[in-house]
Amino acid sequence: MTKIGILTYHACFNYGACLQAYALQSVVRQKYLDCKIIDFQTKNFIDINHPFCRYPKHIKEIIKNVTRVPYYFQLKERTNNFNDFIQKELPITRRCSTEEDVKSIAEEFDCIICGSDQTWNLDPAIRYESPVYYLNFPKKQRRITYATSFGSWVDKFTTRQDELLPWIKEFDALSMREESGVNLLKELGLSCEWVLDPTLLLTDNEYNKIAREKLIAEPYVLLFSWDGASEAVELAKIIAKKLNYKLFYIVPPPRAMFSGIKRKLDVGPKEFLSLVKHASFVVTNSFHGTVFSTIFQKPFVSAIKNNADPRRASLMKQFGLSDHLVSPQTLDLDSIFNTNFAKVESNIQPLREHSLQYLYSAIEGK
Repeated sequence: MTKIGILTYHACFNYGACLQAYALQSVVRQKYLDCKIIDFQTKNFIDINHPFCRYPKHIKEIIKNVTRVPYYFQLKERTNNFNDFIQKELPITRRCSTEEDVKSIAEEFDCIICGSDQTWNLDPAIRYESPVYYLNFPKKQRRITYATSFGSWVDKFTTRQDELLPWIKEFDALSMREESGVNLLKELGLSCEWVLDPTLLLTDNEYNKIAREKLIAEPYVLLFSWDGASEAVELAKIIAKKLNYKLFYIVPPPRAMFSGIKRKLDVGPKEFLSLVKHASFVVTNSFHGTVFSTIFQKPFVSAIKNNADPRRASLMKQFGLSDHLVSPQTLDLDSIFNTNFAKVESNIQPLREHSLQYLYSAIEGK
């Protein structure tokens, strides 16, 4: 029996990261029961997940701590929800605290899948970046990528190309999440497929199996913006006022610190699914916020200031939802509420089939 390991960002307290790991292992385990996520978590990685800076050194870290004190118990529950999800819903290996641990445990697998998420982004700003996600050690198993990403670091890849390209060439099959990554690898003479983010490989019915029950009784608008961008906040307020619904924001301060929007922060991946599923309207500028609004066929807008980032622009073009990329000045609620999601699903289905075919063929070496 083929033993498969997945190396990805699965344990950072980010809804998209946890749910892409869940989705990828789910579709792999539909055909290969012996599949585990390599539990690579350094001390630095674990510290970043803490809702407070334990040893604040800069004014921004002090502000973060002070603004989060009123939400202490909600943030504690948020931590518990994430840990519960990781422990109960993700089949993980023993803990790997160092890159050497990863190299050692990799020998237990017949095939390793790298991805998804920005695992190939080595920008130091990420703080938990590591070249080990390139499997930079002697090859003893089949190696493939599924929807991994360079992120914006794609433009700086050449600064470490001599180091990384030999390891990339050790992979038996390559696929990327963004067209920019696909084009880069093809320019380097490598074959590479463009595939869907793993979250899009599952349907709403499959996510319903793990989503929490309805958490807010009355109709509400959900705001999900990691950076608290002014255009997302403004859109959320406009829409909530027009619909006369309550508005909730699920990202901790100091983001959008003076927005005046009620926060709900006791939210892990399962709660996130529930909040999107039962929302009357979703406002987001997040890639995965956009993805799950689409999966659950919700009235939603994906907020932009001037132009959409390439990831969301490409995704919305593929799905026929480009009119959902709006600014406060271009909002047309009637158009949003008249979205033909049956057509959207018909656009997604062939992309999903192609992505799954790549994944299973890559594992098998066909």
